[in-house]
Amino acid sequence: MSPETFDIVFENIKKNIDSINVVVLYHGGEPLLNKNFAKIVRRIKDLGIPFVKSVSNGMLMNQSVIDDIIDSNLDVIEFSLDGDSSGTSDFVRRNCDYGKVVANVKALIDSKIAKKSDKPRVFISNTQFLSPEFPQAGQLLNSAIPKTPSYLLKEFSGKYAEEVSFKCTWAMRWPHIEIDEAIYGLYYHSPDEESKSYCDHTENTITVRWNGDIVACCYDLTSKEVLGNVNEDALEKIWNNDNYLNLRRSIDKKQFTELCNNCNVVKPAVYLTLKKAVVLD
Repeated sequence: MSPETFDIVFENIKKNIDSINVVVLYHGGEPLLNKNFAKIVRRIKDLGIPFVKSVSNGMLMNQSVIDDIIDSNLDVIEFSLDGDSSGTSDFVRRNCDYGKVVANVKALIDSKIAKKSDKPRVFISNTQFLSPEFPQAGQLLNSAIPKTPSYLLKEFSGKYAEEVSFKCTWAMRWPHIEIDEAIYGLYYHSPDEESKSYCDHTENTITVRWNGDIVACCYDLTSKEVLGNVNEDALEKIWNNDNYLNLRRSIDKKQFTELCNNCNVVKPAVYLTLKKAVVLD
């Protein structure tokens, strides 16, 4: 996001400060690519926003970036390490290096401890894949969230165990994202379940893309449902425009758009299985 577009977003946040409790500085890309990331966090926190969070692959952190993140007053940062082994994580997260990410996360924690800072809280986001053995998959899903993998518990033990929280989820099919069928399969969980007529994302969140486009929700990674642009209209005007109102009506009537029609939030859940065995540790 350019500084000019962020300034417009910032002024909109400031104008609507009483209605905004959470700001997530992330939408499918790598936030640390933005050299102004820490300054953006600081400006938003200085407005009095209670909770500011981001998600990173952790590859770009060096000591300078770490110091900036700690000093920015960021509340939470999540790092993505996926699957049930380090090899699976590197396989799924292309161009990432498990060892480097872990070293960078530990360096952040070491710096937090040295600075006696309680921010940011560090989470490891771990997406796990269902087994292609569908009966087993159903049993796993019925047990709710997956367990934290042993390789991560071992990696972040000792002093790091007190500083890291884990956020484990099953890999879902995201709307409009093409699936490589040579690697992934689909598991339809409870396909007879009724669709829902309510989506919290369109009622209580607003998502701004790098160019100022307002899209339907955080699942819209490729701008399939552009509802307006903050460079052209104020957030509150976009929030109440015909595009937004029609989207909400379509969900209420279960007359879903193409994006919503493949979304686990309102339709029966579809999960990913990992066909290709990855056994590297």
